[in-house]
Amino acid sequence: MNEPYKILLVDDEAEVRTSIIRKIDWSAVGFQVVGDAENGVDALEKIEQLEPDVVLTDIRMPYMDGLEMAERLREIHPSIKVVLFSGFDDFEYAQKAIKLNIIEYILKPVNAEEMMEILLRIKGTLDEEIQRLRDLTNLQESFRKNLPILREKFLSNLVKGNVGKEDIPVLMEEYGLSLLEGNRWVAAKVMAQEMDNAAWNSWNLLAVSVQRLLEDRFKGFGNYSCFQRPSGICVIAAMESEKDLMQLTTFFRELCKEVKKILNCTLIVGIGRVVENIEDISHSYAEAREAVAYSRTAGEVVFISDVEPQKDTLLHLDEKDEKELSYVLKFGDEEMIQSCVESISGRMRQTKAIQSSFQAYIIDILSVILRVVQKNGLEENIVFGKYSDYNGVLTGIRDSADMQDWLCEVCFAISGKLYRERVGTTQTLIEKAKKYIGENYANSALSLEMVCSYLHISTAYFSTIFKKEVGESYISYLTGIRMEKAAALLKETDEKTYQIAAKVGYDEPNYFGYVFKKKFGVSPNKFRGK
Repeated sequence: MNEPYKILLVDDEAEVRTSIIRKIDWSAVGFQVVGDAENGVDALEKIEQLEPDVVLTDIRMPYMDGLEMAERLREIHPSIKVVLFSGFDDFEYAQKAIKLNIIEYILKPVNAEEMMEILLRIKGTLDEEIQRLRDLTNLQESFRKNLPILREKFLSNLVKGNVGKEDIPVLMEEYGLSLLEGNRWVAAKVMAQEMDNAAWNSWNLLAVSVQRLLEDRFKGFGNYSCFQRPSGICVIAAMESEKDLMQLTTFFRELCKEVKKILNCTLIVGIGRVVENIEDISHSYAEAREAVAYSRTAGEVVFISDVEPQKDTLLHLDEKDEKELSYVLKFGDEEMIQSCVESISGRMRQTKAIQSSFQAYIIDILSVILRVVQKNGLEENIVFGKYSDYNGVLTGIRDSADMQDWLCEVCFAISGKLYRERVGTTQTLIEKAKKYIGENYANSALSLEMVCSYLHISTAYFSTIFKKEVGESYISYLTGIRMEKAAALLKETDEKTYQIAAKVGYDEPNYFGYVFKKKFGVSPNKFRGK
């Protein structure tokens, strides 16, 4: 049996609340009254505690009326259904209720039969919402079961060049693939050597075992994917440094030995060139297939670069390199920075270039770093590292080792400063908020929106970080400050209660007394008399 839906009843008249609770057979329509409140302020606090599905509220109440409360609810708990009732057939109220997406609007006195009809309609709506969630869960489960097939189809299309550039990151995330975590990629083809048509049946059986051995061998490698192709197994590996390619080669050689020993099958592994964009992996795979053709003379693991001449590469920082360097400066950890620096300095080591090309490369790197420094308000001289100025950088870096030392020093310095600033930002915001509240608590109009406007942040973001850092909500904290100030004034001065109420931000002395008693358990006058 399904759990009953929860209702919170809000009305400033206790007898009205009692009457409504008694006259309705709540369980018969699938509901349970979990609490009641006498005004909108009280209701908002209880909503946080009781988490009702429906709020049944009067419109006209002191401190915060039903419409204002409904407006707040729409912002913070949009899924809660709101039913308004009123003793006034007020067209203006009805219009505002429609704008606030109020689910029902009825007149007092509340008729039991009418109310039960309304509750049944609301229950139907809630049931439909739950069913939609269940349908979504079932769809997600079906997706999970078919995920291996979907992954293989996607990867197969990727190595054939049939996936659009914009679709790749979306589908990678959807299928739970981590290949985008590298900054360069390579494809390999694994197949049995010298297979005739009769041998293909045996290979189809062996391929599953080979793939399992491959996956077991590659557990320590990092980010890779392997899948079956008609002519063998395809491997796509994401790499972050030259060491990864060396490690990849070692893994393939060990795999060949292991398969020969365990399955008595001789493998060929063809490896394409490394590509710097994942959308170009189809080129690497095409080269891996070509490399397999050289296996008879080249051995078990064949690099296309070893059997075909490689075109000269220009020494320059492309758009991808710029984005990666900018990212690691702002958000990278030590490992990411080291990897990026190795990539940039390694290219210098691999490419023969004249001095002017060498310096142009350094200027490209300096430009990226300077943009990050200027955008984040850091001192520009941080980019020089151990050198005195721009000219010192250009003339002092003579080889890839100098480049690596300088770039590491600068990247770690900038990254460290930006990290410390990020950590301090949240704490600074909270301290500013507390100071602002401490200076303005006496203003009865002080609101969450005013605080956030002062801080230039959204109310949703502020509410989240304030609750996390302070341990209580903004309203609770403000009320606590006001009550502490009021208690001190009651003890230290002879001022009237209404004067103290005004001094701590309450225009209504009665409401001040209500909140004070709720906080301290006694009225202001009794508190003063202690």
